[in-house]
Amino acid sequence: MDTTTRPETVVGTQALPVVPGLLAAVHLVDVAAPGMEGLARWLAEAGADVTGSIREADQHSPVVAALEAAGVRVLVGFEAGHVRTDRTAVVWSGVVAGPHPELDRAQVLRLPILPRALALKAISVQAASGAVAVGGSHSTATAAAALAHVLDDGQTGWVLTAPARDGVAGHAGGGSRIVVDLCPDAGTHEAAPPAAWQHRPAPHFLHTEPKFTAALILATSANAPHFEDNIAGLDAAERLARTASVVVLPTWDTSVANLRERLGDRPVPGQRVVTVGTDPASTVWIMTPRWTGEDFRVVLRYQERDHAFVLPVAGRHHALALCAAIATALVLGEEPQAVADRAASFRGVERSLSTVGSYRGIAVVDSRARHPREVAQDVEAARMLTEGSLLVVLEPDGIARTSEHAADLGAALKGVDHALLLPVSTTLVRHTVPDPLDVVEQAARRMLGDGKVQRARSGPCEPGPEQRIGELAAEGDLVLVVGTGQAERFGARLLFHLAAPAAPIPQHL
Repeated sequence: MDTTTRPETVVGTQALPVVPGLLAAVHLVDVAAPGMEGLARWLAEAGADVTGSIREADQHSPVVAALEAAGVRVLVGFEAGHVRTDRTAVVWSGVVAGPHPELDRAQVLRLPILPRALALKAISVQAASGAVAVGGSHSTATAAAALAHVLDDGQTGWVLTAPARDGVAGHAGGGSRIVVDLCPDAGTHEAAPPAAWQHRPAPHFLHTEPKFTAALILATSANAPHFEDNIAGLDAAERLARTASVVVLPTWDTSVANLRERLGDRPVPGQRVVTVGTDPASTVWIMTPRWTGEDFRVVLRYQERDHAFVLPVAGRHHALALCAAIATALVLGEEPQAVADRAASFRGVERSLSTVGSYRGIAVVDSRARHPREVAQDVEAARMLTEGSLLVVLEPDGIARTSEHAADLGAALKGVDHALLLPVSTTLVRHTVPDPLDVVEQAARRMLGDGKVQRARSGPCEPGPEQRIGELAAEGDLVLVVGTGQAERFGARLLFHLAAPAAPIPQHL
């Protein structure tokens, strides 16, 4: 299909001028996957014709109902016929590991096959001077959701990897301003090798790079398989930074200091680089956050004025991410009191230190952490939420990521009273590399001792992971469930088991 001679396509009240018609009628592969929901919702609200496929197991999930309510036509299963000839592009998240009928069909039709990141760039180019980016090698979800929340004036839109609690992952807004989360961690990535056809550009290119009003960059360190080392993470962050008029950099992440030095050595004409942190020399100075047991109380000093904020999130690292979002809003000229009012109603991101429930004094808390640093920070924060024992259920993310970061993942469990390791979450049916969970287990045992680390195993005589935790947990304890695969359901399954230990756990849980 040749769309290069089409006139500019206008969708609703918004034009899509980057590649004519590129996102006017788009199909999203696995639209319920993390990061894809927000993109689908934004496109549908902007007036695009959006279809999306889902796995059969997801057809009754709340995400599907929300997508349909937003105007997305959801198709069950992955079939070639789902990609129709009237589509202008196909978007995928990068999760697909091998041949895929919908991507194969798009190739036959010569449709543009866009990774999610490229679709976000197209939207950002469309927004022109109204685009605000949140990026970095990892740890962007809270800051991106918080920034969308504190900038939400009724006209601001956003496309997020994860929604705020009681919020939505994508919203078109009514104006030109949009917040986009450009972090690569949209899902468990076991993508085809870089040379595979899925990664080759389609015949239609995005020729214009977006120019962001501001870019908040949280981290620049290694994050396999996206950034194999610290240099790769730093290079990617620098590319993003050089497209922004204002760059906001936190001072608590030491890796970001290297980016600041690069930008200082080779400055972008007219660009403003600002810092935010607990160092008084920061452009936006975060005076020591104080945890009350329910929220953080903090004062930010900007341009010699002090502004007080109540931050109803758990975990000092999440409070700092919210402060970084607030700092970005202040630098963009937002009215401080309006920002404070909005920040006071931001309760964090779904499954990010959120309480699933409790039974007989045993609290179950979810974590969506993937990167070892994120896991360590959530573990440290969870320790502050209980006076009892801390039990962690860890489901590592992806064979590639776990293989690269296995020792660090095990070490991230420092301070845990008991750890249960679930199998690595992966889309691969078969793989030839050694199971990286072995290294995670060894590192965890070195950190905690042999008696405090267990590994969930399958088999007719093996107790289920819910039973293992149920036997260890006592009143006053906290169970932190870390992961984004089967771990998403583990909390609910554990609570059912605690309430009815002899009953089989329902399939829908």
